[in-house]
Amino acid sequence: MIEWRHLLVPLMPGTAILALLVMAGSDLGTTIVLMVIFLALLWVVGAPLRLFGGILAVAVLATIVMISTEGYRADRIEGWLNPWGNAQTSGFQAVQGQIAMGSGGWFGLGLGSSRAKWNWLPHAESDFIFSIIGEELGLMGTLVVITLFGLLGYAGLRVATRVRDPFVRLASAAAVAWIAGQAIVNIGAVIGVLPITGIPLPLVSYGGSALLPTLAALGMLLSFAKLEPGAREALLDRGPGPAARALSWLGLGGPERGRRPGRGRR
Repeated sequence: MIEWRHLLVPLMPGTAILALLVMAGSDLGTTIVLMVIFLALLWVVGAPLRLFGGILAVAVLATIVMISTEGYRADRIEGWLNPWGNAQTSGFQAVQGQIAMGSGGWFGLGLGSSRAKWNWLPHAESDFIFSIIGEELGLMGTLVVITLFGLLGYAGLRVATRVRDPFVRLASAAAVAWIAGQAIVNIGAVIGVLPITGIPLPLVSYGGSALLPTLAALGMLLSFAKLEPGAREALLDRGPGPAARALSWLGLGGPERGRRPGRGRR
């Protein structure tokens, strides 16, 4: 049985060390994602609300200290609060991102037809790829992306709530908090409800070093999904998939996996 007191002792010092190391590298965005994962794990094990209040107060204090000690972070906050008043300085990226999204309209200019990505919008291939999606695919395209992230979060939370293994519950919740939390921070920065932190959009932004661990986390979630009640029986009833049938037709497949033990051939 895992209780929040048991989890707090190894988790809080480990998270604090990781957060300090990341903050030493001047990466406030990744520090925020680490805190989201930490709070998600405490929520899963049922930590009291007063603990969340204390942790959030410490996190806000640390964020204020980080902003006050680095001038460029204060400029980002100023550009976030008043982007159009600083359109040529600290708010340039936010303004260009909003212009790109607004020019897409309902259905966009067409895939590959973005104008902002040609040296108008900084980091259009990574941090602000969501603006390019809005410009090329319009509001409908951005809603599809948000819906897909929502479905991913729902599927991960479903695994975390239905599986009884404590490790699987915690690992599933942490993976969902990481991927969905990072997506929320990125999209929130693009549309202007959060400060720009330089965090890429999972599975969408350019960059293989971020894509590989994300795919590994999704593979872990798929493996955990097989442990849900009734999942193994449903897979057996479904039988082999198209790839397995194709390999079997070529003579490369193994023994039949769709038949349950005890079912003979007629």
